[in-house]
Amino acid sequence: MTSALKIGVFGASRGVSLAFGARANGMKITALCDQNEDLLRRANKHLGGTCQTFTDYSKMLETDIDAVLLANYATEHVWAAVEALAADKHVMSECMACFTLAEAVQLVEAVEKSDKIYMLAENYPFFAQNQEMKRLFDSGKYGKFIYGECEYVHPIPAKGMVSLYSGMDHWRSWLPSTYYCTHSMGPIMYITGTRPTTVNGFIFPYDYDDPLMTNSLRQGDSGAMLVCKMDNESVVKLLPWNNLRDHGQRCRICCNRGTMEYTQGDPRLRLHTEPFDFPDEPRNNEWYQPNFPLEHREALRHGHGGGDYFTSFYFAQAIRTGIQPFLDVYRAIDMTIIGILGYRSALENSTTFTIPDFRQREIRDQYRHDDWNPNPRLHRLGMPLPSVRGKITPSAAAMELFAAERAAFDQKIREESK
Repeated sequence: MTSALKIGVFGASRGVSLAFGARANGMKITALCDQNEDLLRRANKHLGGTCQTFTDYSKMLETDIDAVLLANYATEHVWAAVEALAADKHVMSECMACFTLAEAVQLVEAVEKSDKIYMLAENYPFFAQNQEMKRLFDSGKYGKFIYGECEYVHPIPAKGMVSLYSGMDHWRSWLPSTYYCTHSMGPIMYITGTRPTTVNGFIFPYDYDDPLMTNSLRQGDSGAMLVCKMDNESVVKLLPWNNLRDHGQRCRICCNRGTMEYTQGDPRLRLHTEPFDFPDEPRNNEWYQPNFPLEHREALRHGHGGGDYFTSFYFAQAIRTGIQPFLDVYRAIDMTIIGILGYRSALENSTTFTIPDFRQREIRDQYRHDDWNPNPRLHRLGMPLPSVRGKITPSAAAMELFAAERAAFDQKIREESK
């Protein structure tokens, strides 16, 4: 396939950023879909006004697009991916890959049945620092991976959340933070090539003294920590999405011959070795700022540290070569379900849960009907609530603040869509 790949985008908010990343890699955005017609018109305007627009996803799939970029609600990616694959379209899905273990089985089997490419659009592995750490790890100098840490800390005030959620039913108002885990597990798996085998989850309960929580519609907890064992016996500590006051990402890779890391507020990479391992090296502590190769400097113009460029780069490469990408359906499931099982663990006194490997058909049958999930709209006996404290009801003041701010935001979207 040498002609420009024709792309349909599902989700006219986050999807615009993905669309620009796709364009930068030679793809052509020909279709947009969203139920919100104001967002749809605004997105089309931003992309030049040349796209077909749809409010019906199935109708978009009937067009001659080659692939879809899924940027719809994070908890609703699987059904959209399955329909696209059945319609003979390649799929790049925003995180999360799935919302339940039953969905994980459904997604894996849909990809296996298809001859199409599936890729998770997890962008944090492609920060310049993470790509450099992968290059150094692959060189073998630092030896065997022993211990890792990765954090995704993103406190957002109530007014900032208004553009991100549309009400109490929106996933961002209730999703447990363990579920938002691929930004922290993704870099670890990408750099080291390992996969998680067990998880223990720990919750930072809803903080009634934190205005970021009490002034918002949040019904989940303030944050979480996951501890995973990997398939090479290494141990990893993760902070998935958190409200901690330390905005940024941190990643640390400790090996048996040295350590690599970067941290919040400092774009430099730190490399450390011990003099008894490398007696001939002039320095055992080195700091420098990695950059993208010249042929990929376009990435600097795109979001998430250039990650929104590289996800599309590797997606296009996979389609053109016919080879599934590193972030294939199996790794997508691996890095997603640690959050599902991590929340189960936290609710059971942080007990250890095994991460099932859905590459193995015989394992899938155990989870084929496992729809355990914390969506309050689907709550029934045996299902969890979004907080370890039980039901959290936003205050009347928080509801009033949201209503006023959201009305102003919606009006802004309407004006921008004209």
